[in-house]
Amino acid sequence: MGVDLEDSVIPQEAELEADAVSFTKGCFVGQELVCRIDSRGHVNRFLRRLEFEGSDVPRPGAVVLAGDREVGATTSVAPGRALAYVRREVEPGTEVTVDGVPATVHLRR
Repeated sequence: MGVDLEDSVIPQEAELEADAVSFTKGCFVGQELVCRIDSRGHVNRFLRRLEFEGSDVPRPGAVVLAGDREVGATTSVAPGRALAYVRREVEPGTEVTVDGVPATVHLRR
């Protein structure tokens, strides 16, 4: 699935558990981690959509900053928007900067 969903991504980070994971089907690679997160925990980052004013295009892998704190990095980019994995405490509606350009965090959908 390209740069947005590589081997290191846990399904819950990209909010894929409802569509891509069966908790009753049997064994699969990574099952223990996925089930443990589902039953006891949370992930530390989520795949989010970033919207930029204008048509600025950040580079893939650009650092996402909330204030002066690094909170994530972009994956896919397009004019005026990007996908990025950002820390879970960065709520939708939060203003961030990417390569010095202001952006707003939204749910991936």
